[in-house]
Amino acid sequence: MLRFLAGAMAGALAMWMWGDELHDYLTEQTRHARTRTADQIQAVQRQITSTLQSGQDAIRPAAR
Repeated sequence: MLRFLAGAMAGALAMWMWGDELHDYLTEQTRHARTRTADQIQAVQRQITSTLQSGQDAIRPAAR
C-alpha cells in the first residue's frame, strides 16, 4: 500500500512539474498516427456504406 501511495505521489509530482511539456510532446509525436488512423476509419466507413448500398439494391424490387 505504501508503494502505491509513493507511486501516486511521484506521478502527481511529475504531472505538476512537467505536465505541459509532456502534453505538447505527446501531441506532436502522435499527430501522424492520429491522421493515419482517421484516414483508415474513413476508408472502412466508405466500404461499409458501399456494402450496405449493394445489399439494399439486391433486395429492392425492380421498378416496372
